[in-house]
Amino acid sequence: MITAIDTNILLDVLGNDPRFGGLSGELLEKHAVEGALIISPVVYTELLVFFLRKHQTSIAVSKLNEFLRDIDVRVINFDERDLVLAAEAWAAFRGGRGIRCPSCSKEQAFSCSWCGSKISWRNHIVTDFLIGAHAQNHAEYLATRDRGYYKKYFKVKVV
Repeated sequence: MITAIDTNILLDVLGNDPRFGGLSGELLEKHAVEGALIISPVVYTELLVFFLRKHQTSIAVSKLNEFLRDIDVRVINFDERDLVLAAEAWAAFRGGRGIRCPSCSKEQAFSCSWCGSKISWRNHIVTDFLIGAHAQNHAEYLATRDRGYYKKYFKVKVV
């Protein structure tokens, strides 16, 4: 069994998040025992930002790689299937007319009370869809706290 990990789970552990750190750590331990842990290059990049806040680039890269080795996480590169699936899911997501809830993915419609123009904003960016597509194509599970849209747009078990 392979579990892909979203950035938020790893940042919970790295940052010792008081609310989610323990739960995310337990989730990683459970899935490490049951199989392999992987991340996409996007997750690697987002994690590197955490280390760049504290260290110069070469040290930050070294510290991130050490962290990933310590918890036995491998980076699996994107392939064309991942990129195509991410683009298709992104197009479906952006095709809506309203604003999507980040938790349940239900679409809501809002308009300006003064001029009547439609109001929209992005709850997610294309990198989130790259993470979802990568997880669908390379893993059975995706460990994340952003469950709603992953469940709607990808065929991967979200934990």
